[in-house]
Amino acid sequence: MNRLTLRHRLLLLTLLPSALIAIVLVIYFTLTAVDTLEGELHQKGLSMVRHLAPVSEFGIISGQTDSLQALAQASVQETGVKAMVIINRKGRILAASGRVSLTPERLRQALSQPGEIVETPDWIAFGAPVIRSLNEADALFEPLLDSTETEINSLGQIFIELDKVELGKRQHELVLRGMGIVVFGLLMLVPLALAMANALATPVLRLVEAVRRMRQGELSVRVPTLSFGELGVLEQGFNEMADHLEEVHQSMQARIEEATAQLAYQARHDALTGLLNRREFDLQLERAVAAVQAGGEEFSLLFIDLDRFKQVNDQCGHLAGDELLRQVARLFSGRLRENDLLARLGGDEFGIILSGCTGFPAQQVANDLCELTAAYRFICQDKVFSIGASIGLTAATRQLRNMNELVAAADGACHRAKESGRNQVCVTTVQQAPERRQEGSNWAARIRSALSDDRLHIQTLPLHRLQTAGIFGPVIELTAELIEPDQPPIALSALIEAAQRYDFAGIIDQRLVDAAIDTLSQSAARQRPLHCIVPISSATIENPGFMDRLADRLALAGMNARGLLIMLPEELISRHMPAVKEFSERLQQLGGRLVLDDVGGGFASFSHLRNLAPWGIKLSRSLTSDLSGNRASTALLRAVQEVTADLGILSIASDVLTPEDLESLKTLGVDYAEGRLILPAIALEQWRQSFLEKPPVDAA
Repeated sequence: MNRLTLRHRLLLLTLLPSALIAIVLVIYFTLTAVDTLEGELHQKGLSMVRHLAPVSEFGIISGQTDSLQALAQASVQETGVKAMVIINRKGRILAASGRVSLTPERLRQALSQPGEIVETPDWIAFGAPVIRSLNEADALFEPLLDSTETEINSLGQIFIELDKVELGKRQHELVLRGMGIVVFGLLMLVPLALAMANALATPVLRLVEAVRRMRQGELSVRVPTLSFGELGVLEQGFNEMADHLEEVHQSMQARIEEATAQLAYQARHDALTGLLNRREFDLQLERAVAAVQAGGEEFSLLFIDLDRFKQVNDQCGHLAGDELLRQVARLFSGRLRENDLLARLGGDEFGIILSGCTGFPAQQVANDLCELTAAYRFICQDKVFSIGASIGLTAATRQLRNMNELVAAADGACHRAKESGRNQVCVTTVQQAPERRQEGSNWAARIRSALSDDRLHIQTLPLHRLQTAGIFGPVIELTAELIEPDQPPIALSALIEAAQRYDFAGIIDQRLVDAAIDTLSQSAARQRPLHCIVPISSATIENPGFMDRLADRLALAGMNARGLLIMLPEELISRHMPAVKEFSERLQQLGGRLVLDDVGGGFASFSHLRNLAPWGIKLSRSLTSDLSGNRASTALLRAVQEVTADLGILSIASDVLTPEDLESLKTLGVDYAEGRLILPAIALEQWRQSFLEKPPVDAA
């Protein structure tokens, strides 16, 4: 029943009661007619024996058997009469005609009055006594006084057998006629039922079809309002609902497309300057190299590192440094052609692809950029800053083997320009790689000397909890700076790139991890909960022996990695996803967790959160740098925060500069914040001594 359609149910509802009523009426009248036929047959049999009994009296008295036989034969000629038998008082048959079915014993039984004798499915027999008349009056229908008088005056008996075949035929005809009436009535009723079912089902089926199409995404579907009453209200209501849904869908689609375009733009562009970011620049460079190798147009690659940029940050703050980067980006863009690509690679570094430009024209562009930067003056807080640009230039020719060679040549040229006095252009080729390595050996010697002399100073950045809920105990992030005589300290972010180039990054990572394990071990010995975030580079991820050494180091300290949080940049995760996945799984087996750095700058962030399930994330500066004036960044930050909250991942905002930003981050639900506003970086030993000497705090 549940599988029937609405049309079928309406047909059943219309036809079934009518059919049942018609069948009941036909059965009733047919049975009544059958009973009437049977009554008529009984009445006919009684009438015949009552009539023939007096007629047979004279023949029995006079012994005229010929007349009795003629009477029997005449009676058999009647329709439906099967046989007739006349017997005398002694039971001797005087006359018989037809096919007699009564047995001799039944014929000899005395009858007191006319009546039915025997009835079978095929025939019925009636009998009556033949009584001597006492007077001339016709006493045919007068009742007998008693059985004794009947027996004294009885002359014999007469029997009539009637055939029931004709009765069966007539009854069969009645049944067939009744069935015919039912069928005819139903045939007459079916078109009417179909019309009624269609009239009721068609509007509902239109609504069902419209709902099905809407479920498949056809939000423009509507139903014609042709019905009245409740169905008309349903049709009008469906159309109004569809109008509202389509309007909401279009609004949501526009918002999604806008957000998608914005996310796509942010995934490819630097949030601060609006230029291409490092990831997109690498993709474009890889395509350009592939085109050159396939016989396409050659191009030049420029790496630019701003000179004296750190002075602006130190004297006027990071906001001034950000504004300087934006102005320099506009300065460079004004000198380049539309088909040239300009990108901010990170910090104060820029990259340029000069399409179809090599040799002297490329050198001229590089010199112009160098002169423009040297002539530019940045004014901030009544201070005038003169900056410069160290530019490395190399050409991508058809002899180029891969992109790494090109990048290494341009990067080496840029470092050579900076170490040769800054604010100049250094031109090199891929074939001059030995010279570049010789120039770079200065960096290698400096890092090697600093590591051997223990001049890598490890520092800590305490995190400030913004929400009441969270983990118990403090959370710190380790960092480091390289100290050289008569030189400003080199921050870890600037040091790690050179360290990776000369294979020292793994050593720096290991020292940071060892310092974290020592700190966690001492805090555990004092029963003080602590979480320590340690940034590492791709060299550690690609080192298969790091995890084994970490396990041995933890075993030697008699502890697990609980509280050890390894932080990886999201860009690193995108490039080494399988290795990072394995690294994360082994780290969790030891008790540690991952922290993702610079999250929120692209589409991949959300998939990384679900795939790696990190302990926490450090939000991208592009999301937290302008909370008061950039509604798009605030909306994206809110979306990222909602996702992390649903997944149980803690969020960290870095470089918080103003109390207003701190309050906005707290309102948005960000869990932790760090920066100069919170607490500047301090030496790890100093922080550890202060932390361990404090009285313990009850976990409750």
